[in-house]
Amino acid sequence: MLSPFVVWSSTPQTHESILLNIATSAVIVASLAAGVAALGRDLRVAYVYAGRSIFSSVDRKQMDNVRASLPGHASILLIAKTANAWQAWLWERGLYPEHLVVVRFEPWSADEIRNARQRYGFRHAVLIGPVPFDPGFRWTRDLGPIPGLPDRVVFGELAP
Repeated sequence: MLSPFVVWSSTPQTHESILLNIATSAVIVASLAAGVAALGRDLRVAYVYAGRSIFSSVDRKQMDNVRASLPGHASILLIAKTANAWQAWLWERGLYPEHLVVVRFEPWSADEIRNARQRYGFRHAVLIGPVPFDPGFRWTRDLGPIPGLPDRVVFGELAP
C-alpha cells in the first residue's frame, strides 16, 4: 500500500504530477488485472490437465500391501539410494498421515539405523532401488518394480 504522503502533498499539484499519478495508477491497476487473469488461467490449466493422482496403479498396490502388513499408526523405515529420492518422497507422501515414514538415503550405517530405530520405534522397512543392504530383516517380500524403472521395492520386518 502506498503511503498517503507519497500521493498527498501540501503543495499544489501541477498538471504533470497529476498525469504522473494517473499513469502510475493505470500501471498498478493493469498489473493487478494481468496477475489475476494469469492466476485464473494457471489454476484452470492445473486442474483441467492434472492427472487424477501422482500414484500409479502399481504404486497404490505396493503401498496397500505395506499398509495391510503394518499395525495402525506404526512408524516405518524407508531406505533408498539418492538416485531414488523422488520415489522415496512419493512413498512418504503415500503412507502419510497413517504412518510416520523415516527416510534414510545413502550412505547408511548400521549405527544410524539402530539409532533411528530406537528414536522412532519402527519394526518394518521398505527398500527402494537396487537392493542396497540388509538392515537386519527377519523376513522380506519383493513388491515388484518401480513403475518405469528397473529398480525394485522390497518390504520386510526387522529382527528385534
